[in-house]
Amino acid sequence: MCKMIPDEKKPVPWGLPPLRAEVQRRRQAEAESTCSEEKRSTSPAVVDRKSTKLAMEDHYQVESNGYTLLQPKRNPDVMSHSKRMIVFLVGMALMAGAVLYIRFVMYDPRVIDPSTFSATTLGTNPDTLETVDRLLRAGFDQSNTVAWDRLAEMTDMYGHRMTGSKAYDHSAEWVVKTANSQDKNLTAYTEPVWVNQWTRGSESLRLFVPTRDTGFIQVPLLGLGNSVGTPRDGIEANVIPVHSFKELHELGNASIAGNIVLFNFNYTTYDAVVQFRTRGAIEAAKYGALAVLVRSVTPDSEFHSIHTGSSARATIPAAAISPADANMIERIYKRAQTSDNVPRVKLVMNARLMENAKQSANVIIDLKGSTAPEEIVLLSGHFDSWDIGVGAMDDGAGAFLAWEAARLIALEGRPPRRTIRVVMWNNEETLQRGAKAYYKQHEHEIKQHRFAIESDIGVFEPWGLTVAADPKMVSNLRNYGMDLIKILGAGNVTTTDVEGPGTDIAMLCDNGVPCAGFLGANPENGAVPGEPHWEDHYFRYHHTNNDRVEIIDKHQLRRSAAALAAWAYLIADM
Repeated sequence: MCKMIPDEKKPVPWGLPPLRAEVQRRRQAEAESTCSEEKRSTSPAVVDRKSTKLAMEDHYQVESNGYTLLQPKRNPDVMSHSKRMIVFLVGMALMAGAVLYIRFVMYDPRVIDPSTFSATTLGTNPDTLETVDRLLRAGFDQSNTVAWDRLAEMTDMYGHRMTGSKAYDHSAEWVVKTANSQDKNLTAYTEPVWVNQWTRGSESLRLFVPTRDTGFIQVPLLGLGNSVGTPRDGIEANVIPVHSFKELHELGNASIAGNIVLFNFNYTTYDAVVQFRTRGAIEAAKYGALAVLVRSVTPDSEFHSIHTGSSARATIPAAAISPADANMIERIYKRAQTSDNVPRVKLVMNARLMENAKQSANVIIDLKGSTAPEEIVLLSGHFDSWDIGVGAMDDGAGAFLAWEAARLIALEGRPPRRTIRVVMWNNEETLQRGAKAYYKQHEHEIKQHRFAIESDIGVFEPWGLTVAADPKMVSNLRNYGMDLIKILGAGNVTTTDVEGPGTDIAMLCDNGVPCAGFLGANPENGAVPGEPHWEDHYFRYHHTNNDRVEIIDKHQLRRSAAALAAWAYLIADM
């Protein structure tokens, strides 16, 4: 319908610009004309361009020949496009800020926030929490390199710590003297352990290759611990490569008797293939083998990567060679299937074993508890090593990690309720004589051991614990980890299906003591326990001449010690 504009009927002075009344009269006439045209139209959808334009002008503006300008008729409730964009951008910025706040403040793993504490932590003595906070902050004190400096000094002065060696005894004496003279509130001493003494002696492996100028290749090797030696003149025989015990069994006496077996397996994980090192000699001897060579148990494939380790004592000698040399011998063997050039070697090993040869010792360091000193929280690593390298990683760092954790707690001046006991185990590498001796000497107080922790998988960037305990204890530790230990990255708690607590505390675990293994992340790729290749870095240096103090990062060792100190204090004071 058409809207009629009323006429004001006021005179317009001649010569002046048209007033509003005149404008309205003109527009009234135009509106009437438009209405007449619309009534004549046969299609309501067809609208004259001129009337459409006038209708739009009626909404937006009135042309007044420069005299009167009508402002646009805007809806005050409708926001302009530019304002809408501003509001949108501001909203997005607020949302991003909220996400960042939640990620890096509210749930920042580097921040201890009491507002997010679990019931476990809220129910803990505030004095305990205050001490734990200081212990954790000690992990960030880059000036503290005490643990690494001590490890370097001991290994530089005395070298390896093979069970039964003089170097072991001198190293143990040094630890006791240093702890008693330098560490406030710590008491260090030794407890006797009777041990076997295995000595490597001279050893060599010659691979005969007639096409070489010398006619042979001198292959580097390492005799396996506990192995028997060869006769004085050595053993000369052909080499038969196998890849599994099943293949060994299938070949049987007909192929194996009178030869040397080479176990050349494909490395997947340490646990999957270490059986060839530990049981290879026993299995091969069943089929008349004269000796065994074992591909080194390592993810490396280099010619200089030779790893020793313990082997169950058998009637035939056993030695390790590098993965590269194992592959070379197998290639020669495969080519010899159509010729007479079967790989042949001469093995000489002058190894000797003396049973119960001497009395050695475990090293023990105590921080006496305040109100329940008879109850013990045990921290440990094994002190013995192989006779190659200096055993800085395996397991000097684990033993010194426990020592440093106790030292940090002692410096706080507020001992926990229970006694913190550090044990540096003897003879872990072969027969665990140190663990057995400790259990026997403390059998009357095993029930007083409230918790036991071992570190024997390298000390790298701290990650957390693998725990064997009742569900309530596991839950409490997880809560402490998420609330507190997280600031050092060491607040993770997993269970033993990922990694066992440790060989030396196994007897304690089996007799009802809650146990845990202290774990770190792989410094090469950041892999954590349970992920593929997590242990690869450790097993590159494990039982090799390259196990030296340079493998250990002094700052990672300090952070790990602070994390272990916090864990131990919480358990010992709860």
